[in-house]
Amino acid sequence: LRMTKKIGKKIWIFPDAYLPPKGAIYPSSSKSKVYGHESLCIINPNLAKIKLEINFYFENDKPIKGFIQSVGAERSLHLRLDKINIPNYGSLQREKPYSIIVKSDKNVVIQLSRLDTTSKYNSFMSVLGWGDDV
Repeated sequence: LRMTKKIGKKIWIFPDAYLPPKGAIYPSSSKSKVYGHESLCIINPNLAKIKLEINFYFENDKPIKGFIQSVGAERSLHLRLDKINIPNYGSLQREKPYSIIVKSDKNVVIQLSRLDTTSKYNSFMSVLGWGDDV
């Protein structure tokens, strides 16, 4: 079955982003330790690899622009924002509000997810951003 309609958008905007405090270890079936974090969850339905440019905007600081990430053809990626290393900047700071604009060279679908493990009642949030083809 071949799709005749494009899936997704080339630009995704997430006005509310925030890396929560590391918190306690989240119970997981994997052997890795999972703490509070945010992820950009990306699906590339295209038959070719895509290139994303991710830009971060802050309330009182200059934006961080030009973080590049690729996603293979017909693949998904859960990009943990607490684990990225931004050239000439380093890691994103926890407990500092920011916004995200993602630009792709092909149509994709992206959502933002947040896991907060700072209380004994862990919370999870996931939201689809605003997409455009401009």
